[in-house]
Amino acid sequence: MKRIVYNKVDILIKELVVFFITLLFLLFGSTYIVAQDFLHKTVISEGRAVIIDGNEDLAKKRALDDALYLASLQAGAKIDGYSNIDQNTSLNENLLVRPSSSIKDFVILDQKKVDTHFVVKIKAFLVSIDDMINCSKRESINLGYYRPHFMVSSRLPAYSQKLPFIISRKIFQNLQSFDDINLKDLTSIEFDPAKISAKPVSLDYEALVEGKTGKLRNGEFGIHPLIKISSGNGRLTRFSKELVVDLNLNIYDGSNYEIIDSMDYSFSIFLGNETGYKNIDAFYNVPYDKITNFIERSLSKIQFRVMDQLRCYPLEAKINLINGQLTVPLGSDQGLKNGKVGFISNNNPDHSMNDWVVVTVRNTEKNSSVLEILNPLNKKSDINGKIIRFMN
Repeated sequence: MKRIVYNKVDILIKELVVFFITLLFLLFGSTYIVAQDFLHKTVISEGRAVIIDGNEDLAKKRALDDALYLASLQAGAKIDGYSNIDQNTSLNENLLVRPSSSIKDFVILDQKKVDTHFVVKIKAFLVSIDDMINCSKRESINLGYYRPHFMVSSRLPAYSQKLPFIISRKIFQNLQSFDDINLKDLTSIEFDPAKISAKPVSLDYEALVEGKTGKLRNGEFGIHPLIKISSGNGRLTRFSKELVVDLNLNIYDGSNYEIIDSMDYSFSIFLGNETGYKNIDAFYNVPYDKITNFIERSLSKIQFRVMDQLRCYPLEAKINLINGQLTVPLGSDQGLKNGKVGFISNNNPDHSMNDWVVVTVRNTEKNSSVLEILNPLNKKSDINGKIIRFMN
């Protein structure tokens, strides 16, 4: 067996390749972990600045800037570097360190003069620059499924009258397959948003006796199907006939039943040929079980469209100042818990990045919560009546 002899250069190259591959693996791995773990968090930092010529106000400002910068770095940093060569062929290395997070609000915990320095200690709330604030990514969703409205063409066979119930049942079963959805069967209720929203819970018999109600609460959704089944001309031959299903899913949000989306979905089913001769037509007719099977297969993916819409719909509500406490009509049933963070934007309904006020949930019940402002300099009266959006 021939022995391969490596020289020192080959060995060095081999060691460098292994070193850089390991280094890249560690860098990519740590970046992935940071990206997965950090979305938003609260940190405490301390900044220091030298008092020059007795100017404590300037030193205080510089110490605060230092504390804010150090706080933003605690969530990670992005480092860029470059090299340049001057006229004397001297090589200079330059590094640019930038925070990978943005400070949305902060409060000064302590500020004091220590000998020749001024020290400022703060608590800041950080949000990852890459965080998708418009997508709340809800952990759980409350969805009520209402009785559908449907219309069936009289030109279709008698069995077609059963198809709306099959379609409705299949959609309900598909939505039940998700673990993060709390699905309520409200098909016993005749769906009329105006009547349901206007009816007080105190007059709802099921709500009083059985603890059930067909009325949506804030932070909950309702879905109402509209099903139209009609007869269509076949596309295979001029003698073929089809059953056409036009499905519309209206999705509502909150106790005011604000419609947030309307999904349209259509498909057709081949029923057979229509020659005018009953005996021949009976031979070509598609069996009922195959029709229902095709309907179920056609609806097998529609629930994903619904969930994509609901998962990223923001959890929002109006803040009310009651007995000196900031309250919101959302609670544990809607996914809130103590410590949950919410943002209020005074001037930007789309939550751009300016004028944010950060609040946290101090106490929560089933359908209401008490909020606490991070920065006590913000007045409760100024926040009263504004819309808060919660983060996951």
